[in-house]
Amino acid sequence: MSDTTKIEQPTAPTAPVMPTLTEATPSATGPGATPSDLDKLGEPGLKALREEREARERLEREVGPLRLQMEALSRVFGGESTTGKPEEVVANLQQQVAEMRHDALVERVARSHGITDDDDVAVLRAIKDEALMERLAERLKAPSGPSTPAPDQGQGARSSTPQAEADAEYLKYFPN
Repeated sequence: MSDTTKIEQPTAPTAPVMPTLTEATPSATGPGATPSDLDKLGEPGLKALREEREARERLEREVGPLRLQMEALSRVFGGESTTGKPEEVVANLQQQVAEMRHDALVERVARSHGITDDDDVAVLRAIKDEALMERLAERLKAPSGPSTPAPDQGQGARSSTPQAEADAEYLKYFPN
């Protein structure tokens, strides 16, 4: 079975433009930061701030392609929206895999016990415990004997014996 759906390879997101440490921006060290706030940090604080920003940029570069891949997988596997959080996409995929495993288990149990009736398979599908499903399938399975009753020898035409034929001939010529 070939699937013609093509998963697009995500492109690396562009790194956000970060202000330099000497620029006065509200996000430089916190809300309402000014150049004098940066001076109060001193050299160790500026160094730590630079390292944190570099670490965040590096993580954003690493996580960006993964986020795009998760969105592509969400579209392929029937996700309603592609803006969902990666955790939601993973949870959705895990749920789908669990459902597929359960369906495969139901089909295997039904096939091994010779159950073909759709209603019986639906009853098995409603059961989540494998041991209970096996026990119920054992009770639901088709009987191994013949499905038609044996003929009744007391009914219908009977085979005649030579003595019965001779008696019938005698009665034809000499009735009582």
